[in-house]
Amino acid sequence: MAALMFENEFFSKNEGTLQEATKTLVDIGCCTYCVLRFLGEKQLRFYRRNEKTQTEILIEQLYYGGKPVENISRTEKPCITCLGILQKYCTEAFSQKIIEKVKSSGYVFSTYFCSLMLPVSLIVRQHSVYLQLREKFSEMYHGISDDDIPAVKEVWKWHNGPILSEALGVAFNLKSPFEVHINFTYKHSDRECSFLTDFHPDIFRRRKTKKADWEMYSRANVAKAVCDTVDSIYKRVYNFPPALPSDLAECERISCQHDSVFIAGRYNKYSRLLSQTPWLIEGIKKHETSVQELICTPLMERFQPVECKFSASGREDVDVKMLGNGRPFVIELVNPKKSDFTAEDFLQMQKEINTSTKDIFIRDLQAVSRDEIANLKEGEIEKTKSYSATCWSENCLSQDELDTLSTSKDLVLLQKTPIRVLHRRPLASRQRIIHSISAKKIDDHHFRLQLSTQAGTYVKEFIHGDFGRTQPNLSIIMKTECDILELDVESVDVDWPKQLNT
Repeated sequence: MAALMFENEFFSKNEGTLQEATKTLVDIGCCTYCVLRFLGEKQLRFYRRNEKTQTEILIEQLYYGGKPVENISRTEKPCITCLGILQKYCTEAFSQKIIEKVKSSGYVFSTYFCSLMLPVSLIVRQHSVYLQLREKFSEMYHGISDDDIPAVKEVWKWHNGPILSEALGVAFNLKSPFEVHINFTYKHSDRECSFLTDFHPDIFRRRKTKKADWEMYSRANVAKAVCDTVDSIYKRVYNFPPALPSDLAECERISCQHDSVFIAGRYNKYSRLLSQTPWLIEGIKKHETSVQELICTPLMERFQPVECKFSASGREDVDVKMLGNGRPFVIELVNPKKSDFTAEDFLQMQKEINTSTKDIFIRDLQAVSRDEIANLKEGEIEKTKSYSATCWSENCLSQDELDTLSTSKDLVLLQKTPIRVLHRRPLASRQRIIHSISAKKIDDHHFRLQLSTQAGTYVKEFIHGDFGRTQPNLSIIMKTECDILELDVESVDVDWPKQLNT
């Protein structure tokens, strides 16, 4: 037995103390794995499934003097600390249930991560056992806290992880974007935690969950309440040790999900009848399609996400072309079934989109990280935009008169929210800057205007004045009524995403 003890990482190396602690844990109703946890074992190999582990042999020697350990590890009674999670759900049958669920989910993945949601009553039960052990074996548990005891969820992963990895043919990875989520529930959990509300009413607040119901007890607030409860009070108001549970914890749900995938690029728009996003009026589409749909639909067929969220560095009106190097955009593909695509795959997707329509053209299509999206948002604040516009003037304007515009540098405008967008944007006055301006005469009443502006400038309103809501405006500057006939965005000056050599 000494040889086996030497291999273990128990909280004590004293054989007599370990024997007594083992007997205590078995007698109060702990399963084999929970005995190991409370003794302090953290080596994964002692939790892995095989016919007869060295640890079982050790526990036999510590408790039974060499008799079979079946009465400990296969007991029909639920464990008082894991509620059967390390008994019923550490079996070949349950592992096979997980494997079948994952394989039938349709996800394609190269690594996986397994997360467990456990009943919060495990926290109060474990703390009760810990306090008893610390009181009875003070030397062994000196300086040891609840956090030093391996958690049930970690032990479950140590036991089941290698089996799942082998069956799925992929490695376990804590940072894997693909997650197998297993939710365990215990029908008496809330009742077992309810005593804490009497001592810590300020900690417990009913909060709404994503499922639109109400939850009183969470892992965070129960753990805090347990930590803040004086030991003597805890022993007095809670079972010490915990009562044998009448029911096992239940596996409520096994589900799979994949982290969002973010796709970036730049798009040109050549149509004056195409909105950036679907244009709906009273639930009816105004136009057959949009920039968003032309880009997202092919990507959704490839990635098979639950949802596709499109955003761009600003937007142009339906009747405005987006020229030059295009406008940066990013697409969030939520919970995609497929995600492992190469640079060549993205190039092929880009070609498919570009050949499917003449209304848009995309470039630099690539996967980006969530962190990289911040660069796009930061760039939006500081970016400048260049425009060209075909304009009309009531009076004849000579080229010399138009040339005077080029002397205006960093012209400051005060723009009230345009009338045309008041139905969807709040009324406000915003200061914007036109960095440079020039014009070239087309004929006596028409000219081509070139502008470089601060992001967020309403160019149409600068030209016609919007009934005086933009001051100054081109009509005032040129001392004649002006209007805009066509507008093109020539450039959006944001260096994002990175340019690809294709």
